[in-house]
Amino acid sequence: MQICCTKKLYDEMKIVPGKGTEENDLFCWSVHLITVKRRKTLVAVNDSNRYGFVLHGLKAKDFKHINDLLSQGIRKCLRDEKIKSEIIERYLEAAEELVFSKTRGAKYVARLNKACEQVNIFDDCLETKELYQTKVAQRMNNDLMKIPQETDYTYPHVLLSRDFKLFAGEEIVQCEAVDIMVKLNLDRHTAWRRVIIPIDITFKQLHIILQAVFGWKSYHLYDFDILDEASKCVLKVISEFEEVYEPSPDCPIRLDSEVNLSEYANPRYKITYCYDYGDNWEHEITIRGINAEYNKTYPVCLMGEGNAPPEDVGGIPGYVEFLKIMADPNHDDYETMQKWAQSQWYRNFDLELINKRLKTILRG
Repeated sequence: MQICCTKKLYDEMKIVPGKGTEENDLFCWSVHLITVKRRKTLVAVNDSNRYGFVLHGLKAKDFKHINDLLSQGIRKCLRDEKIKSEIIERYLEAAEELVFSKTRGAKYVARLNKACEQVNIFDDCLETKELYQTKVAQRMNNDLMKIPQETDYTYPHVLLSRDFKLFAGEEIVQCEAVDIMVKLNLDRHTAWRRVIIPIDITFKQLHIILQAVFGWKSYHLYDFDILDEASKCVLKVISEFEEVYEPSPDCPIRLDSEVNLSEYANPRYKITYCYDYGDNWEHEITIRGINAEYNKTYPVCLMGEGNAPPEDVGGIPGYVEFLKIMADPNHDDYETMQKWAQSQWYRNFDLELINKRLKTILRG
C-alpha cells in the first residue's frame, strides 16, 4: 500500500519518503495534514476514486503509530460502505504493507485538495471525542466530481464501489437490514409504505427516511414511542430540538441521535412515530423481519399506497376538506387550493422518485 504524503505530513512524521513504485491507483492513498479548529487533521483519499477518510485531533504520540492509524482508517472507511469483510481483507493483503512516498502528481494533489476543502466546509460536523470522523467523511465522499474522459459527474462512493467490484469480481456489499411496514393514520383514507433499511442507523436517520417516503418536509417536531407486546411504553425517543419535554417515570426518554434502530428491530416491539404535534400525524411501524444479506448501502421503498397529506393542512379534518375541494373543479376554492398544494409539493405516490431520493439519504 503506497501512502503518498504531502511535504507538511512527512515533515510532521520526520521521515524521508521514498519514490514509490506502485502503478495501480487503487493501492495508493494520497494523504495531507491540515489544521482545522486548531487541531491537526489528517485527510486521506484513494488515488483511483477520491474516496477517503478523516482523522481529527491527532497528537504528537499518534504520529508514532501512524501506520496503524492509516491501516485502521482504510479498513474503517471500507466497512462504512458495507463492503464484505473478506473482500476488505483480500484488498489489504493484495496491497501489502504500507510504504511512504511523495505525492504522485498534480492530478492526485488536486483531488486531495478538494477533499480537504470539503473537510473545512463541514468542520461543524467534526467530533472532538473521536479520532475517526464518520460524518465529515460521509459528506466528503458524497461530493460530486468530474472524471476525465467521462461526460457525467459522479460521487467518490460510486467510483469506490465500481473499483471494488472490478477488484473482487463479485457483489461487494452485504449488511443486515430491517424490513418495516409503516402505516399513516388518516382515518378513512390509506397511506402506507414498506421499506427495507440498513439496520445500523439511528432513530434520527429513521426520521429522515420516513420524511422522504411520505413526502414530508421536516418542518415540525416529532417523536417515537417504542412499545412492548403489552403496549407498554419501553422508550420515548425525541429530537434534539425539543425545548421542553416532561419526563415520565414509566417511560424513559432518549435523544434520537443516541438510539440505534438495531436495539429495537424486533417484531415484539411496536413503534409509533408522531410528526407535527399540531396536525398530529401518527405512523405505526411494524417490524416484518431481518434480512441478513442485504446488498445495498441505502434504504429502498419496496411498495406503498396512498398519498401523505400536505404540510400544515390542519390534521385529518383539514385533509378531508382538502381532498373534497381538490376533487371538485367547480368549488369556489379549487384554484386557490391547487396553487397551495403545488407550493407544498403535494404529489401522488411515486415509488421511483422516492427511491431516487433514498439512494443518498444516509450520506448527509
